[in-house]
Parts: sequence; C-alpha cells; structure tokens
Amino acid sequence: MYDIAVVGAGPAGSMTALTAAREGCKTILIEEHLEIGIPLACGEGMSREWLSEFVTPKPSWIASTIEGARFYSPSGRSFKVSYPGVGYILERKIFDRDLAALAASAGCEVRVGTQAIGLTDNGIQTNRGEVKAKFIVGADGIGSRVAKWAGIDARIGRKDLWSAYEYLLAGVDVTLGEVEFMTGREVAPGGYGWVFPKGDGLANVGVGVYPPLTKKPPKFFVEKLLEWRFKKYSILSTHNSITPSKALKNLVKDNVCIVGDAARLVDPISGGGIGNALLSGKLAGKSCASAIKSNDISKLKQYEKEWLKAEGRNFRFKFKVRDVFMKLKDSDLELLFDFGVKNFEGKPITEINELEIIKNIITFSPRFLKLGLHLLKPRSI
Repeated sequence: MYDIAVVGAGPAGSMTALTAAREGCKTILIEEHLEIGIPLACGEGMSREWLSEFVTPKPSWIASTIEGARFYSPSGRSFKVSYPGVGYILERKIFDRDLAALAASAGCEVRVGTQAIGLTDNGIQTNRGEVKAKFIVGADGIGSRVAKWAGIDARIGRKDLWSAYEYLLAGVDVTLGEVEFMTGREVAPGGYGWVFPKGDGLANVGVGVYPPLTKKPPKFFVEKLLEWRFKKYSILSTHNSITPSKALKNLVKDNVCIVGDAARLVDPISGGGIGNALLSGKLAGKSCASAIKSNDISKLKQYEKEWLKAEGRNFRFKFKVRDVFMKLKDSDLELLFDFGVKNFEGKPITEINELEIIKNIITFSPRFLKLGLHLLKPRSI
C-alpha cells in the first residue's frame, strides 16, 4: 500500500512525487510512455526566477539563457527589449527526466510504460495491475482521465482551447538570447507566434491560434511565419499541442487531486505551463503529505485553497486581460506596438510590474481606455 500514487511524470507529477517523498510519504510515480520527457509538446521557455524557486537548475537543463525579446507588429515593424538573464530555454527531455530522477532519489518509486486505466476502491488500476494507494494525484495532461474517473468535471470545448504547432529548426539565422514574438490576425489569430533560439543554429519556432477565429490549422500559420522569417532552415522535429483557456473549477474530490496541465493551470496570456505545473505539484505534494500524517482526508482541500491564494487573483486578472486581447484588431496591435517602442525600446529592464504596465497601456489611447473598462468587470476562474 502506497501513501500516494501520481499519474504522469511531467513537471507537475514529478514535483508532486518529489515533494511527497521528501515529506516521508511512500510514493509511486507512473508514466505511460517508455521514456520520460517524450513526446515533447512545449516551447521550453521558463522564467529563471520561477524555476530557481523550486529546484536548483543544472547546466544540462539549459539550452540557452534569455537576455531579451524582439516584438513584431502585424505590419512587420519590430523593436527589442533588453532584460538580462530573465529566463531560460530548457531542454525539456533532460529536465523532465532529471526531475523524475530527483523524486526517485528522495525515495519515490518510478515506473514507466505503466498506463492508468481506472480508479479502484483501493487505488488505481493500470495495465500492469492494481496500484494500491490512499491518495491519487492526476498529472496526466489536458483531458485528464483521472479527473473524469474521480467525478471532476473536466469537459472542454473548442472555445476553451488554443491550438499550437511548433518546429524544431536547425541551420537558422537567429540571435542567441533573443526570443521573438509576433502578433496579428494574419499571423496568429487570437494568439501569437514565437522563435526561441537554443544555440548552435537551433530554434523552437511555433504559432498558437484560437480556433474559433480561424478555420485554418496552426501549421498553416507556422509555414507562413517560416516563409517570412527565414531564408533557409531544416526541420528536425514537429510538435502539436492544445492549451486550455481556463482552469478546472475543482482541483480536489475525495482522495484525488489534479495538478498542472491536467488541472488546466496554464497561464491565460502566455500559455506557459511549466511554472504553474511546478507550483501546483509542490502544493499538492505538501497537502497529500499533511493528509497522510494527520490521517485526515480533508487536509487534501488545502491544496486547492493554497493554489487560489497563490495564483487565483493573478489568474482572474490575466483572464480579463486575455479577453481584452481577443477584441484587439491589427490596428490596435499597431498602437500597442507604439506603446512598447515608447516605453521599452533601448531601456534595459530589471523587473516587470504587469499591473502597472496594463494601467499605462489603458491610458495610452482612448481605444484602450474603452477596452480597459472590461478589466473592472468581475469574473471567476
């Protein structure tokens, strides 16, 4: 009998297992694929400050350091923002594997090639037999089956998803340390395009779109981006993924909790999920451990409370900002570009206050002031 069984060895699952194992819980981490970190479905960008909050980064995890960004308007104008050492482009295959290895070193049992196929009265059924456990943690990605089995409403519709497509390119002309972002209805309807340099002529290049705004798949827009941005390139791999636009309403039910992408804890603006995965995993691991030590199942609800305390308000605000972004026309994005040039070009940044930036944007133009009133309307996660 295990104390905790974690389903899915991505960053959220491995951080849950690592935290619980360090708290002295008998923990097992199962992964349906034969290799942790495969398949990859991520741009691999990560804040340096946030990563360091959870683990000490290893050099092998870092493909390159982000020193700034270049932003492109719908018409193709660009400006550069300098922000030395703000983040990393990770090697997710190595990072994910090592995070699971850290959990194993803390005492967690790790099993690959083990697929969860249903909950039981005593734990979880897998393709390799029943795993008996007091608590179950679902870290099995978007469309979580664990959430569904537990009776947590995990239904998701087309309007609640972003669709993304990405290439890993080789032999491309990029500036190491400078990530690139592109916006516009013809570039990435409802989303954005990106170029994340990894060094040695490698780069992750992709586009995320909002399906209700276009009948064309994201691959179509990636191909257009490649044609516009690069004279030559070679494609080493392709990745497609979906990103949820809103979090689950309930993260806990009975002896089950849901973390990371499975709980849809993805940044409402950027679509990034690694940091939120690590945070939710750490909070869930601690709450599971508390429930085990006190023999009180109600302690599991502390995870949901702690998550809302840490990120609930931030998520609510970003949901509103995203809703405003969805209303922007290309002419508005050109105005937004002008704001960026005026306030950030040639000025090294050492800290970002998102709320202050939003306030300044709203007062930059009468058009933004009208749209900004939307941010004052209440909205739940």
